[in-house]
This record gives sequence, C-alpha cells and structure tokens, in this order.
Amino acid sequence: MNSAPDEKQGSADLRWSQDKRLRAVDAIAFWDGRINRSDLIRRFGISVPQATNDLRRYLELAPGNLRYDPRQKTYLAVDGFQPLFGPPEAEVWLRDGDSGAGALLPVEMTPLPPRRIDPWLLRQVLAARRAGTVLRVLYQPMDLPDPSWRWISPCALASDGLRWHLRAYNHDAARFEDLLFPRFIQVDGNRPTGTVPPDESWERRIAVHLRPASRLSPSQRAVVAADYGMVDEAITVNVRFALLFLFLQRLGVDRPGALLEVANRVELDDELARHNRTYAVN
Repeated sequence: MNSAPDEKQGSADLRWSQDKRLRAVDAIAFWDGRINRSDLIRRFGISVPQATNDLRRYLELAPGNLRYDPRQKTYLAVDGFQPLFGPPEAEVWLRDGDSGAGALLPVEMTPLPPRRIDPWLLRQVLAARRAGTVLRVLYQPMDLPDPSWRWISPCALASDGLRWHLRAYNHDAARFEDLLFPRFIQVDGNRPTGTVPPDESWERRIAVHLRPASRLSPSQRAVVAADYGMVDEAITVNVRFALLFLFLQRLGVDRPGALLEVANRVELDDELARHNRTYAVN
C-alpha cells in the first residue's frame, strides 16, 4: 500500500539527480569547450549507459550547443554555444573542486581564521525558539570590562559573510541586540516567553546606493563599476536596516582608499540617528 509514495519520491529523486548532471554538462561544455561520458562517470560515479542517456537528453534540450567529433570521440561546444541554464557563474565554477580550473591554473582562496560557533549553544538557542521560551545568558559585551546576565528571546540569525550573530530581544534592557556567539559565557535557565515587540529594524529594508569612489579617475571608476556589475556607475542593494552597519563595514566604504562610496550616505546616517541605532555589534 505504501509503494505509490515511494515510487513518486524515487521519480522525484531521479529527476533531481539528472537535472544536477545536466547542469554539469552545461557548465563543463561552457568552461572546457568539450564534454564526454567519462567526465560524467568520473564526477558522479554513474554507469556508461546513464552517462550516454544524460548526454542524449542534453542534446534534446539544447540541440544547437554541441557537435560530436568522431576523431576526438567527444562533444565540442559550437561557436554559438548558449548556456541552457542561464548565465554561467564564474565564482561557482572556481569554487567547484571537481571543475577543470585547477588543472589549468592553480586555484587558491586566502584562508581565514575560523570563527567558532558552539553547536551546543546554537542547539539551545534553536530549542528556545522552538519552545517559545526566554533564555538567561551570561554575555560579555565589548563596551564593558565584565560580563552581565540578561534574559533574551532569540529572534533571528544573521551573518556578514565572516561571522554569525544572534538577533535577540533583551528583556532587561527592553531592546533588540546583535549578540556574537563566542561572547556567550554561560546559559543558565529559561522561562516562559515574555512579550517581544515587533522588530521593525529587522523587518524593514533600506536601499543603499553605491557608486565608485569619486576620487578615482574615469578609467578607474569604469573598472570598479564593471567589477560590481553597475549600470551607469551605480547599483542599489536592499539591506535589512538591522544589518546596515554590518553591510557597510564589510564593504569597507569608510576605510582609507575605499573603492566604493555610498551615494545616499547622508540619508542613511540620518536614518541611523533617528532610530538611535549604533554602529557597533554588542
């Protein structure tokens, strides 16, 4: 009686697996200019008939992208090759350990010291959110020499790309705070949830208008604009207001020699001042 759902799930898994392989065919053909069955067999551990079927399916979906070269026994990308799954993403290809980039050029990413999150602490935070309880935590802020106890309601998780923090409501101070996980000293007890007001700063998004730094030469501004995909040397990014400082900090717009500047900086500063929002993560 349970065979129908299993068959349906198996069919869905099969479609997902083939879709993943077809995307790989598309990417390999674009970046390497060629594709054959051995590429798929090596990458996915599939059989020769399955690899043949995948290539046949790709040719059905994109009949003008590849031509078979019997001498090289491989499919070659034609001059008018058009990616089947949209514009290629260079970053994704470079990060792909199975890509052929490393065989042509050394690929290396600058290492960063790991920013540790205690999995047991995160588990407690998630459990409190799930149960709707308030946690009593001992937290070490950077603007005070000693840690202090506070009752918090976990509200959201956020990252600036380098480290994660917990967006929480501090019931003792009656305010929302951005708390970094390594600064939690101890979690001791919980209680039924208290009243948590709407987090307007989290729910609200604000437009940040970026442009190349005005100190740059016209040629320098042009390459910076190209680097960030700008149109007419401008791009707008919508950011949660609660994460605005982290966003600006990560871009480094206030650092000496910054390549970007915020066109609507006065507006953003006024908004931050009006909401009594500091630039520091607690």
